[in-house]
Amino acid sequence: MDDGNMTFSASSIWNGLRLPVLALAEELALRRAAGEHPAIQLRVAAAGIEVRRAGSAEPVLVTGRPQQALQEITRQLAVAPGTAVEICFAADQSISQQIVLPQQPVDVLRAIVRNKVEGLAPWPLAQCLHGMRVSLIAGDPQHVCVDVAVVSRALLDDLAATLRQKGVEVKAVSVLLPDGEAVSIELGGDDVRRAARLRAAHIARAAAVLLVLLTGLGLFWVYQTSAEASRLEARSATLMASLRPGGVPAGETPLVSAANRLMQARRERIPAVAVLEELSKLLPDTVHLLSLDLEGDQVTIKGQGSGVPDLIQILEASPDFQAVNFAAATELDQNSNAEVFSLIATLEMAPQPGAGPAPEAAQ
Repeated sequence: MDDGNMTFSASSIWNGLRLPVLALAEELALRRAAGEHPAIQLRVAAAGIEVRRAGSAEPVLVTGRPQQALQEITRQLAVAPGTAVEICFAADQSISQQIVLPQQPVDVLRAIVRNKVEGLAPWPLAQCLHGMRVSLIAGDPQHVCVDVAVVSRALLDDLAATLRQKGVEVKAVSVLLPDGEAVSIELGGDDVRRAARLRAAHIARAAAVLLVLLTGLGLFWVYQTSAEASRLEARSATLMASLRPGGVPAGETPLVSAANRLMQARRERIPAVAVLEELSKLLPDTVHLLSLDLEGDQVTIKGQGSGVPDLIQILEASPDFQAVNFAAATELDQNSNAEVFSLIATLEMAPQPGAGPAPEAAQ
């Protein structure tokens, strides 16, 4: 196996495993972060702050505006430096709404909720922290119920700054819903997912390269030590000579028939340049491509720009693209302030004349 084939095989393995591996890594990282519950919870309301300690039956209520109450808490109560706390915002200090969405992967639901947060909260999107809770709907497997909670980043930053002056760190944030249940706010969730993706990517790439190396060494050993190598080579030459691109002659073996069908499928494959040309006509000037992955009649489009939610309607309006949907959640590029997206679609394009290689007559 030469270096070119080795690189291609490692890339193919990684492309096949990338999405499920990264999704699993993100989910495990978020669950680990969400599972770290501090021993002290501060419930912030307009009337004051209620202090709840793990193992203590009676909460302590300190009245006053949140900032004043928090200063009183840090002055009177025994909160040692280095203590981790959870801040839970009451309904009068947060925004919450329940929405019904089609059943989708969690990444897609996160992207939909993120797009709705700006219209739900009275603060700019950059000043919002949000979280969601997904629950099933009895008798309706096609939809899910999503509780969305939003808090002000400025308010949280002010409270956290006051606590940091006393050496206390905010490790978790949540919002108390009207039904008494809490929705966790992903404090630094984007950073957690980004770090998990990087770790998973490095591990998966290393595992793919190692797998390719082991497979190559195994195949080389089998080829060198097998007593049947010469017979297989002679048989392969006979089969290659018997190929008929025009069809399956009478008496031809099933293996040769399958090889002929494979050659015909390769000739009919849609060229990537045709897909790229069609996309260049459809995509608006505010969007540019980063990569294009064509597998059979499935195409994965990655790019960045603005107006991303409208791309699905633009592509589906073309007769050449069907079943257009998000392949992953959109992300905001902090450097360019543009949305990075990934779409998947089914091609309905007819192969262009002369796209495949002309078959050679069997010798």
